[in-house]
Amino acid sequence: MSAVLYGNLSIEIVSGQGMRTERIARRPPAGDLLRPGRPEPLPKPPIVGREQQLADAQSAIQARRPLGFHAACGYGKTTLLRHIVASASGQHGAPQCVYLRADQDRVWDLLQQLVAELYRSDRPVKPTPEECAQLLGQMSAVIAIDDVTAGPDQVGYLLELLRGCSVVIGSTRPVLGQQGTSQDLAGLPSDAALAVLADHLGRPLTSQEIPAAQRLAAAVDGQPLHLTQAAALVREGGHAIESLANSAKHDPDILDRLSISVLAEYDRRTLAALALAAGALLPAAVVAVIGQISYAGECLESLHRRGLAEQQHDRFGLPACKARSYRQMLLKDLQLAASARELSSWLIAMDPSVVESQAAAEAAVSLTGYAAERGDWAAVAQLARAAEAVLFTTGRWEAWHHSLSHGLNAAKATGDRADEAFFCHQLGSFAFCQDHLDDAARLLGHALELREHIGDRDGAGLSRHNLRLLEPPGAPLPRARRRARVARALAGGFGALALAIGTIAVASALRGTGDGSGPATRVGSTASSRTTVSPTPGPGQGTNAGPGSNPGSGPAQGTSSGRPVAVPYVIGQPGSKAGATLTNAGLAASDSYTSTCGSIGNGDVVSESPKAGTLVQPGSVVTITVCRLATTSPPPTTSPPPTTSPPATTSPPATISPPVAAPAATVITIPLAG
Repeated sequence: MSAVLYGNLSIEIVSGQGMRTERIARRPPAGDLLRPGRPEPLPKPPIVGREQQLADAQSAIQARRPLGFHAACGYGKTTLLRHIVASASGQHGAPQCVYLRADQDRVWDLLQQLVAELYRSDRPVKPTPEECAQLLGQMSAVIAIDDVTAGPDQVGYLLELLRGCSVVIGSTRPVLGQQGTSQDLAGLPSDAALAVLADHLGRPLTSQEIPAAQRLAAAVDGQPLHLTQAAALVREGGHAIESLANSAKHDPDILDRLSISVLAEYDRRTLAALALAAGALLPAAVVAVIGQISYAGECLESLHRRGLAEQQHDRFGLPACKARSYRQMLLKDLQLAASARELSSWLIAMDPSVVESQAAAEAAVSLTGYAAERGDWAAVAQLARAAEAVLFTTGRWEAWHHSLSHGLNAAKATGDRADEAFFCHQLGSFAFCQDHLDDAARLLGHALELREHIGDRDGAGLSRHNLRLLEPPGAPLPRARRRARVARALAGGFGALALAIGTIAVASALRGTGDGSGPATRVGSTASSRTTVSPTPGPGQGTNAGPGSNPGSGPAQGTSSGRPVAVPYVIGQPGSKAGATLTNAGLAASDSYTSTCGSIGNGDVVSESPKAGTLVQPGSVVTITVCRLATTSPPPTTSPPPTTSPPATTSPPATISPPVAAPAATVITIPLAG
């Protein structure tokens, strides 16, 4: 697999063993590696009854004012957004128009997708967050982002980066706050609803059907999706509009159940495959793999006509909002273990750079979450390993980290030491790339211990290689390991004393305080560069921070007096860790609290001011608002750790932390004092 450039690192995945990282002396700026590209033109889907919304969108695009449409599942916001973007193509001075679906609240993955849509490169490169901000800040485009689940502050940060673009957002709830206009997308007016019903029936409504059709439209609140389903039930299922109107009056969702109940076997299995991968848009070939069926294309077309699957180009999918209810109705048709096995085998055999592989990896991420909910750990581990090459290559590192975390949980649940070592190695290497050095040392050290214990020499060599990038100058790991062997050979009280001294020494060595040699060199640092934080990294000055981390911060990083620093993105972090992140960046944290938290958890940061990415002077105060729910005890404060302790860094989720090594195992990495 080709190495991916990230900051001043070159990263590749060694088959079956994990990531191998190397520092590079100088890397060209992202602007030299990436050139503007033109996204594929979008087809304009037919739409009726949305004239006012289209006019409002056109005005907002011309004024470059953010506009949002929020609605529950089935009200047609996806069709509306795609129509808006297709209509804007070539207009309003915007030569580029992009439609994207957000991947949950993974803002940095979304930024990477935008860069991939708007720029091209001849070699694999993942821009750092600062480079993404620089590249996107230069663009003028019409961008529609669908299925947004991020909160107003995260959306605000996104809009700040896209300040030269016209942005239209689709979501289930308002997310723009005071930064734009949000509209509640209601159902279709009666006349438009009847037109949709007649269009999908393939014939005009009779005079006898019109009163019942009006009652049906009112019962489903003008939802285009339910109207499409009702038309299919009348057209192919032998139902009458009158009976459907009566049933829907008490329970509009009965149309979903009726539509599924009349499906033939292969149609049900195809829909079950879409339900497993809900949220992903898949070509027929990938659906066939997940569902173990032939002729998936014909089944998908049928499901689309019935209002049970959405279609974009040659891709088909199920909205994420339908996943739970459809899976429940299709339980006996879901073959999770078989689907995971087939999809994993297919992904491993495919080139990770092709479009089909990227769609399959999206499906694998969805399946991984579902398998973890059900405790099918074998499927989780299979899918996490199979999808990572694609997620790594395409820059979807937030989804990749999430998948790896599930994989580590699976390895622990099954007691598979080889898998546990692999996922610890990957998560530790990932932490290193994000400048979370304490987490990197802990996870990579545990991976090395496990790999040596099970006799995986190649894997141990790779973990040892990545650990060397963490060691302080003048304290090479091989020497420490030789001393560790001496410690293990000691007996009795001397052995216990050596163990105690060594345990202290290894902690000091990892933190750069044990032998006076200074802290471990940060990722992307050199003696002559990375003395300031800049939103535009120069050659050899790559900043390797990622989601929720502070680019270029930490004990190995000083901030020159008077030189501006970028406010790190800390929304969603625990308050204490956010305070430490800001302190590491040379800034001061000031606390405030709110009980209006949205999707942010108790004790985590809801907003920050100034916004992330803003350039401020060193020592400036950043106010962070922390979620404090009235029914719970106060969240932790954001006071930084005592000056005698190393600054805290952002850790992976607690659920992925490896178990604490036994004392005898700890000695493996002990550099005993001379």
